[in-house]
Amino acid sequence: MKRWGVIPYLVLALIFVLPAQAHVPVNTAENTALGGAVAVDNPQKSFVFYGYLHDPGDVAYYRLILSAGDQFPVSLMNAGPGKPVPDMVILVPGDSPRPGDIPAQVTIPEGYHGELIRGLAQPHGEYEPFTPAAIFTVARYSRQITIPGVYYVAVVSPAADTPYSIATGYHEEFSPSEWVMVPLNGITVHQWEGQSVLTLLAPFLAVVILGLILVLRREKRRTVHPPIGFWLATIAGLCYLGGAAVTFVQMVRAVGIAGFSPAVGITLFFTLVPLVLGVGALRVTRKTGPWTIRDRLSLGVIGVLGAVFWAGFIIGPVLAVIAAAFPDSLAPSP
Repeated sequence: MKRWGVIPYLVLALIFVLPAQAHVPVNTAENTALGGAVAVDNPQKSFVFYGYLHDPGDVAYYRLILSAGDQFPVSLMNAGPGKPVPDMVILVPGDSPRPGDIPAQVTIPEGYHGELIRGLAQPHGEYEPFTPAAIFTVARYSRQITIPGVYYVAVVSPAADTPYSIATGYHEEFSPSEWVMVPLNGITVHQWEGQSVLTLLAPFLAVVILGLILVLRREKRRTVHPPIGFWLATIAGLCYLGGAAVTFVQMVRAVGIAGFSPAVGITLFFTLVPLVLGVGALRVTRKTGPWTIRDRLSLGVIGVLGAVFWAGFIIGPVLAVIAAAFPDSLAPSP
């Protein structure tokens, strides 16, 4: 098979991967007052909002404008066993009372009533393949809207230091910018889980640093110094390999918490593709003599596919495209 003969198969695989459960991750700012509620601009689209409540009794608010006939599903998650379990209050237009005691700190607008959904700790999580992570859903709510208007979701903290997330909507779709940014958003998701940035990026840094050391040692034995384009392409390839290492480590961690799931295959797919692309970039840099048009096109394709398949934390794809167009991108002579 030719070098890029695998591309059609990767595209077809992506088509089958996309229908899997996936939410657009969003990090929220301070929204502890009803007037500062986070607006969910597209309530039917699947979003997952990550937040943190610092003190007992803190409340976070989300605002949705819904029409008659809309579905209104909401899921509330915590960070796992041993973490505080928040409650959820749905603020619905209309004065009809609902059973359950609404916490006093929740602001109920005039003409609204609250529906309390208690959070229940879950001993076992569900494997999420895209981040990847273990998801612990502590409360769910769903209804079909009969009264159009503004609805609110309030998340109530029962204790200090409560990380939580809520998922809204049911249409699984990403804009191009949202899709490309998933790897960087994934870092903040793992931080929300309690992992440090250094721990998260340790596999990435290890692969890139070790790879550069090996390449430098190899290049010292050559009589011609490699140009800047060579180093850009080399770093791009190593970023791809390092990103794949991070994904694999997080997959192993999530499986250790949530157990094995067939969805692991999706994560493996997003690990294998960056590996293939990274090796492809490094193979171009090993060529002797000037780069051909085909070499440059190969690096350009590697850059584009890297962005599509979440390779190299965006850095890798950008460097690959720059290397492809760099004017002195000549491979070193032997």
